[in-house]
This record gives sequence, C-alpha cells and structure tokens, in this order.
Amino acid sequence: MSKSKTPKPLTAAEYAALAQFRYQLRRFLRYMEERAREMGHHPQQYQILLAIKGLPRGQSPTISAIAERMQLNHNSIVELIDRCEKRNLLRRARSGDDRRQVTLTITPEGEQLLRAQANASRQELQTIGPILAESISKLVQHPPKAIHRKVR
Repeated sequence: MSKSKTPKPLTAAEYAALAQFRYQLRRFLRYMEERAREMGHHPQQYQILLAIKGLPRGQSPTISAIAERMQLNHNSIVELIDRCEKRNLLRRARSGDDRRQVTLTITPEGEQLLRAQANASRQELQTIGPILAESISKLVQHPPKAIHRKVR
C-alpha cells in the first residue's frame, strides 16, 4: 500500500488568489442572475438553455445529461423543464430510436433569451475574465522544473 502525500499548505498568496477567484466568480454569477431577472426570467431558465446549447458534440440533450451538466437531481430538472416549456423556451421530444428517451430542443423564443443573456455574460467576462484567469494562474502554477543538461 502506498502512502498518500499530505498536501502542502497554501501560502498567503494562494489564499488571496483563491479568495479573489471565489469573489469574482460569485460577482459574475450574481450579475448574471440580476440580468436574468431584469429580462423577466428565472436565472435557472437561462442556465438550462445554455446547458443544452453548450453540450459537447455528440452528446444528446436528454434530461439526464442536462441534470448532470447543471448538477441537479432528476426531479428538480424536470420541474425546471416544465417551467421552461410553459414559457415556450424549450420543447420535449421523444427520440426516434428509443421512444423512452426524451430530448430537449430550444424554441425560437428560448434562442432569443439565450442570445441576449449570453451576450451579457460575454460582456461581463470581458471585464472580470482577466482577474479570474490571474487568480487561477496563481493557484495552478507549479514551480519551474530544473533543466538538466548533459555535459559533453
């Protein structure tokens, strides 16, 4: 049995970077939640549309796939889908191959909402993105490896 390494304690700079990252991330999420409400919808409605639109290639927009992407349980995602359907933001459809499988598609109204909210996201990230990237960089930096050269 191998011994696991005890993680090295964080430095003051790493704590500061971690706190800055969390702060900027939360500011971004709050900003996006406020924009969603200003546009007349619940923030999770945008998030589900984004999860569908941004799925990796080859992955079907099923209820279970979207639940995983949003980190919600099945019942919660079904309730959210119901609310989105009532607002005509998305539709459920039975898969042609497996009629038990339900896939989700975004309606034109959902596309419009998604586009407006995603533009607001991009704008805000242009402001705070460099701060987030710097914080992450400080946390994932590894000390430079020594370069060993052969003496001839």
